[in-house]
Amino acid sequence: MGAQPMEEQKPLTSNGEQETHADWATLIGRAVDDVSCIVRSESHLLQINLSAALKAQIDYALAAFAMVIALLCAGICVLAALILVLHQPFQWWHGFPWWQAFAVGGFLMFVVGIAIHLIAGRGRVARGAL
Repeated sequence: MGAQPMEEQKPLTSNGEQETHADWATLIGRAVDDVSCIVRSESHLLQINLSAALKAQIDYALAAFAMVIALLCAGICVLAALILVLHQPFQWWHGFPWWQAFAVGGFLMFVVGIAIHLIAGRGRVARGAL
């Protein structure tokens, strides 16, 4: 009962002929092509993700800039109202006194600045703070 050597059998194709194997150079070429396709696809996905993140950051920066401008206008209006209420030069003017007009304008710009801050903050939280 000795061990008998097995014969190597080559796989048959559907028509009964033996399949010819490609040479190593062709197999390596196909592998390199597949890897380069995968790398190209991954780089494209990275580019899409980075462009979306960059757009979100630009939107947030523009909202912050608008908020700063609105708050700056509010500060100027409140300062002008304070100066005018301290000097009271326009008491004979009929209608809304100047200091009250500037105070209302300053208050409204302050509300606009806070609203911009809340809207920009809510959008940043919704995006997951990238």
